[in-house]
Amino acid sequence: MGWTPACIRRQCNVIRLWHRIASMHASRIPNRIFQWDSTLSEKYRKTWYNELKSVMEKCELLELLNNNYTNGLSVKFIANYSELLLRQKHHEKWKLDIMNMPKLRTFKCLETNFETQQYISTNMTRQQRSTLARMRCGTFPLELELGRYRGIPSNRCFCKVCNDNVSVEDEKHFLVQCPLYLCERNNAFADFQQRNNIDLSVLSDDEILIKLLTTDCKLVSNYIFNISKIRAQLLSHHDIQIILFKNVLEV
Repeated sequence: MGWTPACIRRQCNVIRLWHRIASMHASRIPNRIFQWDSTLSEKYRKTWYNELKSVMEKCELLELLNNNYTNGLSVKFIANYSELLLRQKHHEKWKLDIMNMPKLRTFKCLETNFETQQYISTNMTRQQRSTLARMRCGTFPLELELGRYRGIPSNRCFCKVCNDNVSVEDEKHFLVQCPLYLCERNNAFADFQQRNNIDLSVLSDDEILIKLLTTDCKLVSNYIFNISKIRAQLLSHHDIQIILFKNVLEV
């Protein structure tokens, strides 16, 4: 979501505390305890000194720790520098984790910067925010997602609304392509263009998907909710037809 993880704030506080201790006279009790803990760290692994050492190594400040001096650098400068470096490393790991998760196929196309996204800070209901978040993260109950639990290959997770045995029901098909939502889609796209001055008709399907999931969160969330209700009604009708057909065969 783009928020600074609590672990990074904690690690920065560890560095701030070390700076205070390093600035103290050697006879002060906190400094003496620190030196004692440093000695214990040669024998034991789970010590505060070893945790500090690990953090300082991540921040490329190990030389300061080894010499136990601040080199005239203020605590604010060291803390800000450490937070910046830790955030960068966390961001790189975050990107790598995303690329290694096939489920985040849509999310990969949307996220470029590690920052709080618009739909998080927009005034929306819980249902609206949840609907949009699930669509972005690939957990919305479309056939592509449901097929994972049933062991169906992704290229066989066809849209049961179209029922053409060709179109895989993923986020792009559901929001942009499925013909059975055409009326609702035209209305939503017209409102989208009027409110955001973006003509979706000149964009590719991939570009439309990105625009929908990154712009005008409330409108798009309502659009998703509306076509979801249509989908549920159509699938319910489809299931009834299958049951009736089976009953006819049994007779």
